[in-house]
Amino acid sequence: MTSQREKNRELARDFYTTAFIENRHREACERYVGERYIQHNPFVPDGVEGFLKFFEDWEPNTNPDYEQKILRIIADDELVAVHATIRTSAEDRGTVLVDIFRVENDKIVEHWDVYMEIPDPATIPHGNGVL
Repeated sequence: MTSQREKNRELARDFYTTAFIENRHREACERYVGERYIQHNPFVPDGVEGFLKFFEDWEPNTNPDYEQKILRIIADDELVAVHATIRTSAEDRGTVLVDIFRVENDKIVEHWDVYMEIPDPATIPHGNGVL
C-alpha cells in the first residue's frame, strides 16, 4: 500500500512535470492544485489565477532553449521539496532551485521557493558543486 508521503511525492512530481517541464500550467493547476493556493514567492500572487497570470509571460513560452530538470524530490508528511535546475541556453550554467509544496487532501495548497544562479565552479571553495 502506498503511503500518504509517497502519494504527496508523486503529486508534486506530476504537478512540477506538467506545469514547468511540459509548460502546461492551466492543466497542472486544474489537476493538482486546491481551491485555496497560498503563495510565498514574492513575485507570484495567491490563488490559481495569480499563478496562471504570472506564468503567461514565462520564458519557456517563447524560448526553445529553456530547459528545466528535476534532480530529486524529498517528501516529509504534507511537505514536498523539488530540487531542480533551469537553463536558458547551452551556454548558461543555470539556476538551481528548491520548490516546497504543502499538500492537503491530495491537492497542492501552498508553495515556497528558493533559488540561486549556479556559480562558476572555479569560484567555489570546495569540489562539491551546488547540485
